[in-house]
Amino acid sequence: MNAHPPHTARSAPQGGFTLVELLIVVIILGILAAVVVPQFNDTTLKSKEATLTQNLSTIRQAVSLYRVQHLETYPGENAGTWAEFVTQLTTATHADGTAGGVYGPYLRTSFPPNTMNNLNTGTIVAAAPDGADSNGATGYFYNPALGAIYANVADEAAPSGTAWIDL
Repeated sequence: MNAHPPHTARSAPQGGFTLVELLIVVIILGILAAVVVPQFNDTTLKSKEATLTQNLSTIRQAVSLYRVQHLETYPGENAGTWAEFVTQLTTATHADGTAGGVYGPYLRTSFPPNTMNNLNTGTIVAAAPDGADSNGATGYFYNPALGAIYANVADEAAPSGTAWIDL
């Protein structure tokens, strides 16, 4: 005689999630991502702006030291070109600003890039930059008559809301 129980048409319940449960989980994860991702993006922009502000401070200190050692003349003041400005801060110069002297370099490495647009190029301006100057084509604006440097952030969404950053 067989001691096996008779087979029934009813099967044992299967483990797992239903389609509705999976959809609910996906929707919840989507909502969480929509809330969290913009906060990380804003934090990244604030970090870039803070780094840029620190770089501007370093450049300003270099410009001030250059002026003290070069007969109260700002770098780039005589010829007024961006290339001359960068060269005078990154190489050794004479007191009159020509290359090969005992003063400098004032920046240990190359000229720091603008962290908002990754450009280390610049434009010489006669006054503080305005909306027309801020086009995102360069990293910085420099006024050699005042020794003032501004970071161009026109094409970026800087948390400060300005088209340039000034200290």
